[in-house]
Formats: sequence, C-alpha cells, structure tokens
Amino acid sequence: MERFSVITNESRDPGAEKAQMICEYLKTAGKTCGYVSIERDSDPDGDRIAKIKDLSEDTQAVIVLGGDGTFIQCAGYLAPKKIPMIGVNLGHLGYLAEVDKDKITPALDQLMNDDYTLEDRMLLSGTLVIDKKDRSSFPAVNDIVVKTSGYGVGSFCIEVNGTYLTTVSGDGIIVATPTGSTAYNMSAGGPIIEPGSSMIVITPISPLEVVSRSVVLSAADTVVIRVADRPGRPARSTSVYFDGGAGHELSLGDEVVISKADSSVTLIKLSEESFLEVLSRKMQ
Repeated sequence: MERFSVITNESRDPGAEKAQMICEYLKTAGKTCGYVSIERDSDPDGDRIAKIKDLSEDTQAVIVLGGDGTFIQCAGYLAPKKIPMIGVNLGHLGYLAEVDKDKITPALDQLMNDDYTLEDRMLLSGTLVIDKKDRSSFPAVNDIVVKTSGYGVGSFCIEVNGTYLTTVSGDGIIVATPTGSTAYNMSAGGPIIEPGSSMIVITPISPLEVVSRSVVLSAADTVVIRVADRPGRPARSTSVYFDGGAGHELSLGDEVVISKADSSVTLIKLSEESFLEVLSRKMQ
C-alpha cells in the first residue's frame, strides 16, 4: 500500500497526536498520508465530514482511530467509495477495531508490506415512510433500532416481504446486520452471527410477550417496522436510530423499510485469528 488516510476521534486522541504520528511514520517510509480529526457525533453536513466524503477513491487504506462507534460512523460515509478500512482501538471493548493501540507500528508495517486480507461486511439501508410518503434513507453498519422514548411501552408491527409476521409490545425492535449482532442485539438477548455472513436478525427489546424470540432472515428479505396502536393505551413517543445516531421521530402508522444496502464495508484484516477466537478473547 502507498496511499493512506487517517481519521481520528479527537476525544480519544487529543491534539490528533496519534494520527500525526502515524502519518509521519508512513511518510518517512515514502508513503502518502493525511488525517482528519472528528468528534464522535460530528455534524454530517459539516466541514470535517465533508473531508471524509471527499476522500479520493484511489486511497488504498483508511485508518480509523477511536472505538467501534467512530469506526461505524466513518464506515457509513466511506462504504460507497469501497475504500478498505482498518480500526485502531483507543476505546474499551472493540469488536471492529482490528489493532490495539500499543501495536500500531507493527500494523503499519504489515499494511506497507501488503500483508493483509480484505473482508466485506453487509450494510442495511433504512427508508423512513412518514405520512405514507418515502422520506430519507440512511445506511447502518450495525443496526436500525425503532424504540419508544422514556419508560413507555410501544407496539410495533413487523412485516417481511409484504407478509405480516407479528406485532410486538415492548420497548422496541432491533434490526441488525451480522456485524451488529455483537452490539445492541447481543445485549438484548439476540444471537451472535458470524460477521462475514449475509443475513438480517430481528430482536425485540424488553417484549411483554411471554414467548418472544429473535428471527434470522435472508439478506434478500425486506423488513417493515410500523408504529402500531395499543387500544386503550396512550400513544408513546417513538424514534428510529441508525447505528445509535440522532433519533428520527415517528408517529402512529409511520414505517421504516429495511433491506440490505447496495454497498458494503471492506475491512482490512491483519490477524489470522478467527472470529470465534476474537469473540472468546473479547468476552473474557
């Protein structure tokens, strides 16, 4: 690899010190490198995110410094460009970050020596249907979550490929990718799925039903989550969240239409450690 770019979370890398160190190390070896410093929830229309969206498609690797949240945020912007990404974990528990912060230099050497493999991960795309009209669509690396605000219990109608599946009363619904199966989905009791696979998992959040299970679907399926009425109960404030970002408010009858996205995220893998070995180590 010859052409690199670094994106760093400034709250975990004050003054972009590590980002600058990486760029200097690569430039000393005759490579090209620049960096962008962002906040975890940078304005998607701001100058910093614009620099990420404008990265040249001939960039051979993007190195993301931070935690899984920073990596996911950047992946959504970079997926259409198909630029390979690798994460350096400056956070706590990172499933997506390939490199620990004390092993940055050996990782850079591997990249420069082309000692790596590439792995594609599927994305979800969610379209808001407000007042029966299609609105904005958003990508999600991990999950799309429809849930009530506060302590209220909501009702959520689920359809798959135009066929009614079930209505769940509870705090909400998680629709996750295999990558996101180890995130909120796992915390809610959903299954852990091999991240390189292609499927969709639906998991209810704190359901009132005595028997309620996750459902694993083909990636070719289309899922609709509709905000439903609970007869005799007051309507609850409901929102949809894409990868844990800012919520978009939904009203009774509004829908989120979810399917596999056209683009995918390409991850750079340096370790020969299997997913199960990584999972075992992270869960110790």
